[in-house]
Amino acid sequence: MSDKSDNNESHPRRLRAILFGDVVGYSRMMAVDEDDTSTRIAQLFDKIEALGKKHRGELVQTSGDGLFFLFDSVVDAVRLGTEVQTLANKEGDSLPDDRKILMRIGVHMGDVLRVTNQYVGDAVNVASRIESNARVGSVCVSGAVYEQIKHKLNYGYQYTGRIELKNIPDPVDIYEISNDTQVVLMSASPRKREPTTAASAIHKLIASKPTIAVLPFTNLDNSDQDGFFADGITEDLITNLSRFHALSVISRSSTFVYKNREVPLPRVGEELGIQYVVTGSIRKSARRLRLTVELFDCKTAEPIWRERYNREVDDIFDLQDEITDLISTAVAVQTQTAHKDDRRIQVPALIETYTLMLKGQQKIFKYNREQNAQARKMYEAALESESDYSRAMAALSRTHNLDWRYSWTENPEHALEKAHELAQESVLIDPRDARGYGELGFVNLYRKEHESSLASFEKALQLNPNDTDVMSNMGDALAHCGRSEEAIPVLERALVLNPFYPDQYLWYLGGAYFNLKRYDEAIKTLKKMNSPAEGRRLLAASYAYLGKKDDASFQASKVLEAYPNFNLKHWEAVQPDIYPEDTEHFVHGLRLSGLT
Repeated sequence: MSDKSDNNESHPRRLRAILFGDVVGYSRMMAVDEDDTSTRIAQLFDKIEALGKKHRGELVQTSGDGLFFLFDSVVDAVRLGTEVQTLANKEGDSLPDDRKILMRIGVHMGDVLRVTNQYVGDAVNVASRIESNARVGSVCVSGAVYEQIKHKLNYGYQYTGRIELKNIPDPVDIYEISNDTQVVLMSASPRKREPTTAASAIHKLIASKPTIAVLPFTNLDNSDQDGFFADGITEDLITNLSRFHALSVISRSSTFVYKNREVPLPRVGEELGIQYVVTGSIRKSARRLRLTVELFDCKTAEPIWRERYNREVDDIFDLQDEITDLISTAVAVQTQTAHKDDRRIQVPALIETYTLMLKGQQKIFKYNREQNAQARKMYEAALESESDYSRAMAALSRTHNLDWRYSWTENPEHALEKAHELAQESVLIDPRDARGYGELGFVNLYRKEHESSLASFEKALQLNPNDTDVMSNMGDALAHCGRSEEAIPVLERALVLNPFYPDQYLWYLGGAYFNLKRYDEAIKTLKKMNSPAEGRRLLAASYAYLGKKDDASFQASKVLEAYPNFNLKHWEAVQPDIYPEDTEHFVHGLRLSGLT
């Protein structure tokens, strides 16, 4: 065979990074005003072309609503993608929603063939499909791109799953990029299941109980565009089931990854490591509810139990209790010995108060400043309706906790004190609800009231033994209280019950290993983070103590890229360690890495 055939010289190949961008709602905008839409898109695309040249990109093609770039570097491609979204957002700041130019962007890498004057190939098709599957306003990248950039760029990366793309034979791992690395720490992050030998004892303990997940209920109410009521009913059912000590219940953040996705139940069972799954649908019409609930065996996908309900909206709390008891019985849990407190958690007197609560819950799980502020307004309105509603107090406390944690307020100390005040009121009004104790545990840790913090977390887990966020926060508190050996199994249990755990869980676990001077294990844990940016401080200190100066210096340089005003005194002041020597251990490691 000739060299020409071997090398396919008639269609030269070259490994390239590929970026596709597309204007969302282009046809609708053109139908409203062709001239204005065409002019504004052309002006935006001229600016994007200039940005592309700055990042050494080759603009291959523009259409009325789309862009196609090629790059020699995936780093340049991703940087352009994020800058394009920033530019588009800035251009639309002063415009009404229906005139904003919103874009989706997809980035992939692979062999690109040049055929006459066109660039083609499987990699080009994959990049195009990633873009068309991206969320509006986002930049999504393939797993191949992610592996190249995750340690080079200080972005947050949310793994959205292994996605089937139209006309692409194999599913593709896709990550969404976020500029807010701290918020990504809290977000659900789908992960491939790993061998369980490291946490075998934890797995055996959990496997000794029936394991169950409640998938997001389908919203059939056309008037509820956001589906907040269906989401709220799902979350409350998870909470009710979680109070059974004889059940292992998968966390809300893991199950909500499946919202609006059609995934075969056996695959759900495999990904979450569960035996049973609950599905349902809900329609709310005026004062009536129509609710369908089904319990399935994951292996067979056969229903074990199903029921349809047609009730008054005001009966929702009785209905939730009834469904919870029926599900627990169907999976052979003897509720009499399940150590569930039979006394009901406080419920509001008015369905309108509950509705405000559910609207707030949908917003707070977005983990951004604006949504957190909107959630606060909903919780405050719920308390105006019923001033002694414990759950709304705990939720309002959480909004102030988040303000403090992410510096979303100009007065963080006031936010922490307000969170403390509300959490205390919550547990006084309803000592049966774990939510208030969980918030109180977090506040007390950062008020450096260590014994009170651990006591609050212990009470929360007594009331809700399946709450993985409480477990992870308690693990972090144990580590800061000089009890890192105890923290590790608590955190490992959270990883199992929340298989799509946020990076924060790994950050806490890495911190526990670091405190114990098990630096190799700390590094191994932190490198599993989908978004390594927030783990770099611990990585820098761990490498420094191991004498790996180059690795420590690299991590330190990335810390300074993300935080140019980094100051060791600040980190020394905010560490909530009970023992000063633990704080000094961390700070000295940072100093050894070159941070000052």
